[in-house]
Amino acid sequence: MPDITDEKAVATTYPPESLYNSWRDHADSLDLAISQYIIRMVEAGRKQVDFQETTSDSVRQLRQQHAELHQELERQRQRNQELERQLHQTEYADIRSFVESNSGVTSPEIIQQVANTVPGRVAGHLDALEGELIEKRDGRYYSIET
Repeated sequence: MPDITDEKAVATTYPPESLYNSWRDHADSLDLAISQYIIRMVEAGRKQVDFQETTSDSVRQLRQQHAELHQELERQRQRNQELERQLHQTEYADIRSFVESNSGVTSPEIIQQVANTVPGRVAGHLDALEGELIEKRDGRYYSIET
């Protein structure tokens, strides 16, 4: 950025007073003289940033990210549905197997059997979920942020 030196030329502009006041306030906040501020802003503007191309690239990147996130969301939904299906099949199979082995069993006995097998089933479910949806640290489980 050029500095103000002894080699000077006059460049006159007539901005609206409100715009000039805005420039002056910004220059003050940057601890610059208004002339130095105007020089720097003009030079910054002359770098010819192609906003149209930048905007197009940004929009394209955002669309691509959106598509990727949507695909990941669908993959996670399918994974959740599969885990729920497996859970239901396992629960149903356990109850069916217990009833087949204990013909004439009552509802309270089935409930007690399910309660007795909870720790083993929970351990199996935790093993299946660990690394995918949850992680274990220091003996505690945490949800994995996706």
